[in-house]
Amino acid sequence: MPDTVTTTQSFLDIYDITNDLLLMKDGTTSLIMVVDAMNFGLLAEAEQDAIMYAYAGLLNSLNYPIQIVINSRTKDVTAYLKLLEQQESETTSAVMQNRIRKYREFVGNLIHDRNVLDKKFYVVIPASPIELGMITPSSVLPGKHSPGIESMERSVIIEKAVQLLEPKRDHLSAQFARIGLFSRQLTTQEIIQLFYIKYNPEAAEGQHIAESSSYSAPLVRARIQGEHMDTPIPTNPTPVVTPEPTVPVVPPVAPMPAPTAATPAPAPITEESAMQADLNATVQAMGEAPITPIPPGGVPAATTPAPPQLPEI
Repeated sequence: MPDTVTTTQSFLDIYDITNDLLLMKDGTTSLIMVVDAMNFGLLAEAEQDAIMYAYAGLLNSLNYPIQIVINSRTKDVTAYLKLLEQQESETTSAVMQNRIRKYREFVGNLIHDRNVLDKKFYVVIPASPIELGMITPSSVLPGKHSPGIESMERSVIIEKAVQLLEPKRDHLSAQFARIGLFSRQLTTQEIIQLFYIKYNPEAAEGQHIAESSSYSAPLVRARIQGEHMDTPIPTNPTPVVTPEPTVPVVPPVAPMPAPTAATPAPAPITEESAMQADLNATVQAMGEAPITPIPPGGVPAATTPAPPQLPEI
C-alpha cells in the first residue's frame, strides 16, 4: 500500500490564490473581473440597439480569449437580518419594536419561500503557460512532459502574469464603460470567498471568510511531490518530552555591617592658634585668666562677671 496521503487538495485544479490572481496547477494564471448588470428589457428600442452595437464592438476588439461566467445563488440576507435584529433591540418604543420584528420576519420568509437569487457576472482573462514562458520547444516533443508550475519561482510567474493581464484588463474596462457597465478586478479575498461558496454552497451560507493575511497556511494548497504531502503520518507518534528549566543556585550574601558614626577630623593647627596658645600659657603663668580670642571680623562677646563671694558669718 503506498505511503502517499490522499487529501482533498489532490482533486482541486487550483494551485494558489495570491496577488489578486488565480494560479492553476497546469501553469495557467487568470485575472477575474466582476461586471455590473443592467435591465435590458426596460430600455427603449434605440437604447437597446446602441447597447448591442457597443457589445458587438467589444467582441470584435478582442484578440485574446476571455471566459464569461454567470454565477447564480440564493440571496444571502443574513447580515441584513442581523442589522434589523440589532435595531429592534436598541429601539425603546414598543410600537417600533413590533414593526421591525414583523418586517424582519417578512423578509426572512420571503427569501426562504420565493428562493430569491443573486446573479453575479464575471469575466476571466487567462494567461497560458506558453505566454508565461513555462513551456519550452523541447517539452512538446513525444515522450517529454511539460514542466509544472512548481518548476518556476512564484514571484517570476506573478510578475510575468501582471505584465500580460493588466493591459487586457484596462482594455476590457474601457469597452464595458462604453456600454455603460462598471467593472473591476476581484481581490484575493473576494476570489477565496467565491471559490469557498462554490465548493461549500450550504456550509457557506451566512459565513464570511477571514482576511487572507491572518492565515497560517494557504486555504487552497496544491498537492505537490514533497516532504509536506508525501511523508506518512505516524500512527503512534512518540511524545516529545520538554526538559524542565533549571533554576541557578545563588550563594548567600553576607550582611553588610551597620554604618558607624564617623569620627570628626581634628581641626588643622594654624599660626594664629599657635600664638594664642603661647599667650594663654604666659598669662596663666602670671596668675591671670586666659584671654578669649577675637573672632575674625567681629567683637568678642561680653561675659558677665561672676558675683563676689561674701564671707561666711
